[in-house]
Order: sequence, then structure tokens, then C-alpha cells
Amino acid sequence: MAVNIVYPISGETYPKRDPMSPAVSGYFTSSFGVTCGGGPRSVKWGFDSSSVPLGKASFYDEISVQFTHKLPSGTHVFWVDAGGCGKSRVRFRIA
Repeated sequence: MAVNIVYPISGETYPKRDPMSPAVSGYFTSSFGVTCGGGPRSVKWGFDSSSVPLGKASFYDEISVQFTHKLPSGTHVFWVDAGGCGKSRVRFRIA
């Protein structure tokens, strides 16, 4: 698979804490990798329908990205678009 979202895990609720109490917002770490030979290539990423500020990069053959972003409570979609190399998305919840 050319695009691999490592974190968040599809269908999970974050942040993980005990006891579970509702969150208004939370800092959330996301991680993904892209492998696509014959570069140079580009990739962009974001949440829901918006790109993350500075959420784009150029790479040659492969890239791994990890970053932290603040999200409001609710259901979100994290997406990665590597153009002709592939796309991926996962749905998760901040609660």
C-alpha cells in the first residue's frame, strides 16, 4: 500500500484517559507514511475538509510524517493524498 495511516486508528475515540470525561478539544498526534518510487512526488494531509496549515511536502521515493494538531471534540476524518501514489482516510472521534 502506497499510503499507510499509522495513527489515528479508524473508529477509535481519543484521547485515551481514565476516567473518560468529555473533552472540549484536544491535542492529537497523527502519523503516516508514503512509499512511491520514481520521485520526486508530493503529498498533502488534513482533517475533515481542510488541509493542516503547512500540511504538504515534497519527497523522493518515501516519506514518514508525525505531527500534533489541536482538534475540537466530535467526529473527524484524517486524510492523506499522495496524488497518483494513492490516498487514505480514517474516521475517529475526539471525546
